[in-house]
Amino acid sequence: MSLVLGVDAGGTSSRAVVATLDGQVLGRGRAGCGNPAAGSSQVAFRQVGRAVEEALAAAGPGRVRAAVIGLAGIEGLPEGLAAYFPVPPRVVGDVVVAFAAGTHAASGTVLISGTGAIAAKIIDHEIAATADGHGWQLGDEGSGFWIGRQAARSAVRGTPGPLTAAVLGQLGVRSPEMVAVAVQAAPPLALAELAPLVSRAAGEGDPAAVRIAERAAGLLVRTFREVHAPGTPVVLAGSVLTSEGPVRQAVRDLLPDCTPAVAGRGEDAAAWLAARSLAPGTSHPGLLTDGAHSRTDHPGKVRGQAATSPLAVPTECPPPPATR
Repeated sequence: MSLVLGVDAGGTSSRAVVATLDGQVLGRGRAGCGNPAAGSSQVAFRQVGRAVEEALAAAGPGRVRAAVIGLAGIEGLPEGLAAYFPVPPRVVGDVVVAFAAGTHAASGTVLISGTGAIAAKIIDHEIAATADGHGWQLGDEGSGFWIGRQAARSAVRGTPGPLTAAVLGQLGVRSPEMVAVAVQAAPPLALAELAPLVSRAAGEGDPAAVRIAERAAGLLVRTFREVHAPGTPVVLAGSVLTSEGPVRQAVRDLLPDCTPAVAGRGEDAAAWLAARSLAPGTSHPGLLTDGAHSRTDHPGKVRGQAATSPLAVPTECPPPPATR
């Protein structure tokens, strides 16, 4: 039986899936951070290898004929990574995988907000242009890091409300004055862990949290507009935009004339891209709609026969209205 392997190596975790050419999932694996930009490349690649090994073990006997890995900021196959794969993987940008996780269209726009934030124009499953994605020091506006930093800034000023109380609790401090001490003692990107607090507080009507969520959405849509080609599909990806919450809703409110698709699992999209390399006419496999938007599956779990309904192509976004 011919199999394909898909991997999504992110800054938080690495996920792998082994599937048949028609989209039946045989095995899944999950491990730690697989993005070498986030630390040691050796450590990152070992985590990718763990995820691949787990997925292959769960899949049982079979033959992997093609593999694709989504990886940020790297062109070509890094030295030391191929050893963890049964066949040399094709490396594509993580934004390409994110776009493919939301639509079977070959071209369009993906807007990502996770720990970082970036928008990309995709043409024929290749990156044609990007906006932002400059990292937490210089950009990533509207990202989980950006949102978490705004939450900490609001709390350190003693802004009354549920958000400040939640930030103090998360950081384990008793007063706003101690927020700066706690934040400076932690790695900078740990601020992203405060982002979910903003969503919860906004849901409770906290004015400060609502303002942060609305500002984040505005920044993300501005980034999106820099690269979007009117009349093409749009995919939302990254934890901030794939989770129900005020930021995703505000982004949708700012794009009233289109319905962006929400990305499913990146590793499944990578497997689909691998399948297309063997059979170019392969349609979007059912594995991409089987439990889409959920990332809670136990690693290695075999989902059985995949659903057969393909992903719908999202409504096209028209150009923004003219401003006076």
